[in-house]
Amino acid sequence: MDSRKIFYGWYITIACCIGLACGLTSVLTGTFSIFLGPLVAEFGWQPSDLFVALMLATVTVTVASPFIGVLIDRFGAKRMILAGFILEGIVLASFAAQDASLGTLYARYILMTLLGLGTTHVSFARVISLWFDRQRGLALGIALAGLGVGGMIWPLLSQWAIDAYGWRTAYLIVTAVVTTLGFLAIAIIVRDTPAAMGLLPDGAPAAGGAGAKPSQPAGFTLAQTLRQAHFWMMILAFFLVGFGTVSLQMHLVPLLKLRGVDPMRAALALSLFSAALIVGRLAGGMLMDRFFASRVASTFLIGPIVASVLLAIGADGASAFTGGAIAGVLAGLASGAEVNASAYLAGRYFGLRYFSRIYAWYFSAYSIGAGFGPLITAKAVEANGGYSGVLYVLGGLLTLAALLLFSLKPFPKSFPQQGQAQASSPA
Repeated sequence: MDSRKIFYGWYITIACCIGLACGLTSVLTGTFSIFLGPLVAEFGWQPSDLFVALMLATVTVTVASPFIGVLIDRFGAKRMILAGFILEGIVLASFAAQDASLGTLYARYILMTLLGLGTTHVSFARVISLWFDRQRGLALGIALAGLGVGGMIWPLLSQWAIDAYGWRTAYLIVTAVVTTLGFLAIAIIVRDTPAAMGLLPDGAPAAGGAGAKPSQPAGFTLAQTLRQAHFWMMILAFFLVGFGTVSLQMHLVPLLKLRGVDPMRAALALSLFSAALIVGRLAGGMLMDRFFASRVASTFLIGPIVASVLLAIGADGASAFTGGAIAGVLAGLASGAEVNASAYLAGRYFGLRYFSRIYAWYFSAYSIGAGFGPLITAKAVEANGGYSGVLYVLGGLLTLAALLLFSLKPFPKSFPQQGQAQASSPA
């Protein structure tokens, strides 16, 4: 192979970055709080009514992700991603016809989540993990940075479209952009495995070339994985991470508005969260290739712990934006690194043979925390008349998550091959 030729896996990585920027998770988190205000004003709902929709979407993710993982392992990620973009776009466009019924709003969120699950981390992390070994952390960081790219763009695009054309047309504009970009990037560039191009992970030529039958990667079965204690420690840790970091993200705009920050500047603070998420993805990925990944993940959680304190003691008026922007950056850095870590740790602890169905459990754990966290936070804020005490609780939950990740054991030195029943355990 020509040493000057760029490994095709890096093109795959960029396409996955674009795909994740346009995928379900990025669109949902990047637009939810922006459309919250117009929907509340239009229909007279309470903010907590809309956070119920986010919770229902989370429940859908939790229930459906393991099944999606099985389909991805069986049929390949690319097919699931392309189907997901088409179906996600259809449901997202239908939000332009939303009426005063909360039931139809909830149904749309459930359907968009169920039908768009193919465009989430579960698909993209499998593609990257199969294409890379030595630089898997960096590649995952670049690809998963797409969540930050989308999270930075969609709040600003949505707010601009709402201001210029109203919230109904804004939904159609967002739909057109995310569906077109995401579908084309995946359809044109992505291949499920390097074997499809006669390559091994990291770019070495495969014996027999492109026509050779690909070897199956090693790894624990789901049943073997469920019997390992560190699997459940990570489940709890990433549930808490999702609960804490996404609560900070989703409540950043409402909190800043409550403290007198105008809507566009509040949207800018949310975009700074997403810009920092990109940096966290890249930095976390590079560090996980060089240092023990669980320690890297626990260190990054210091950021949102500090952010929760900064927001709790923040002032009103002009200084509220400055404090919110700093907190958003700190929380975004950690949120970026943590989603990287869940995919990286799943592959290193349990192998790649059944990666999607195993990683789907972590995605579900993170997602249920991300869905219930903002709703519980909203209810707590309404009950307590403010954010300060609630933010300290979020900081405590993130501290527990950091301690769980810090205590994980080293990676196993080998994995079972196909048909091998005996599981290896970490050293």
